[in-house]
Amino acid sequence: MTDDDQKSDLSERFRGRFDDPTDDQEEEELDETEERDETHATQSEQSERSIPKKSSKNVKNEMNAMRVKNVKESWSATSVYLPEFLDRQLTTTYKHADLEFEEEFGRSLQKTRYYYPLLVALGMERIEEMEAHELQERIEDLEADAAEE
Repeated sequence: MTDDDQKSDLSERFRGRFDDPTDDQEEEELDETEERDETHATQSEQSERSIPKKSSKNVKNEMNAMRVKNVKESWSATSVYLPEFLDRQLTTTYKHADLEFEEEFGRSLQKTRYYYPLLVALGMERIEEMEAHELQERIEDLEADAAEE
C-alpha cells in the first residue's frame, strides 16, 4: 500500500468512521502501519521511551473500549467517595469544561463517557510523575482545604 493510499484511508477514518470498530480491513491496515513504525524505530528511540509500547492488539482493545454504545453496560463501575468540598469542585469543574467544550464544538462533553475517564487518566499521569514527598504535600493540602470548609 502506498503512502497516498494510507493517508487517504486515515483521512476517511477521521471523517467519522470511528463508529464502526469492527471494520477488519481498517484494523489490518492499522496493524501494518504500527508494525512498520515499530520496525523503523531505532533502538535508541525505543530505549528513551519511559512507558512501554503497547501492542497493537492492546491499542485496538482500548480504542474499542472507548467506542462502545452503552458505557454503563460495557465498562466497569467504580465507586469513589469524596469529601463534600471535592464533590462540589468536581461538579463545578465539569460544568465549566462542558460549557467551554459546547461553545467550541457545538456538543456536550459527556460526563460518563469522556469527562470521568479523562479525569482519571490525567490524574494517574500526574500522580505517576510525582515523588512520595509531593504526594504527602498534596494530601496535607487536601486536609487543610477540608478544615477550611
